[in-house]
Amino acid sequence: RSRVRRPFRCLTLSLTNRCPLQCAHCGTGSGPDEPETPDLASALAALDTAARRACRVVNFSGGEPILLGGTLASLIREAAARGLPTRVTTGAYWSSTAMEARETLRPLAAAGLGQLFLSLSQGHQSQIPVSNAIEATRAARRSGMEVFLAVGVTRSAHLDFAAIRAAFEAAGVATPYLLESPLIPTGRGASSLPEEDLALRPVDRLDAPCLSLTENPTLHPDGAITGCAAVFSRDCPPLIYGRAPETSLEEALDRMDADPLAAWIHHRGVVALKRLMEAVSAIRLPGQAVNSCHLCRDILSHQPALEAARLRLGAG
Repeated sequence: RSRVRRPFRCLTLSLTNRCPLQCAHCGTGSGPDEPETPDLASALAALDTAARRACRVVNFSGGEPILLGGTLASLIREAAARGLPTRVTTGAYWSSTAMEARETLRPLAAAGLGQLFLSLSQGHQSQIPVSNAIEATRAARRSGMEVFLAVGVTRSAHLDFAAIRAAFEAAGVATPYLLESPLIPTGRGASSLPEEDLALRPVDRLDAPCLSLTENPTLHPDGAITGCAAVFSRDCPPLIYGRAPETSLEEALDRMDADPLAAWIHHRGVVALKRLMEAVSAIRLPGQAVNSCHLCRDILSHQPALEAARLRLGAG
């Protein structure tokens, strides 16, 4: 019998850990001394799988994907040839001036790039000012791209939506779509983000299905293939379904589709998993978290309780 293979929303190709910045809060621990060795064969094979699975968009991330230059443009072109819309997630180090922004985006636009996701936070400000995001936005729109701006959030951060809107208004540029991105203590952030500065919420407010797991698979620079794009996922064994090139994205997705734990989190959410783990073990998990990703990381790090929950779910 032929197997029904589910479509998914977004394939993230995180091709490098290298980044010109070394932000204290960086969840992936990226920096200027990290290697830049993208596995192009695995990336191309992943694009084939994305096309077969009716993926809605391919996100090129990192590290800083703009550092890949012509390689990035080539992969965007390959995605476009397969009918796949594309986005690039970047820290906008490359847009200090209008000319730099235009020259950087020109080959990517010619290759077919449709969306630009800009990361901005209080921690970026000593290295990358808001003016970089403004120039990147201006250049992207002139190339016909949609622009989104993900804003890192902590309790003490004064760079908020109001401040960003004011900066864009002063520059005469319409503000992009703003997305709140609460920072979680992982990667370098594990030692630099004090608990009292985290934007914590009661976990009951996070009680919802997790649409990211199973719908946003990611190929990481070390070859790990995870079921979602959370910054900690490549260091979290329960979220890893194989490693390229030994395992293809297609094989990893099949494993994920057959995993009762992934299905539970996708359909019922991590708060429901927290309750299940506390019901089948003596563990008691925190009652507050920044977001569902933060809670998921804490939950999946408790291996004995997780195995007890897997038994209850029928995973064996």
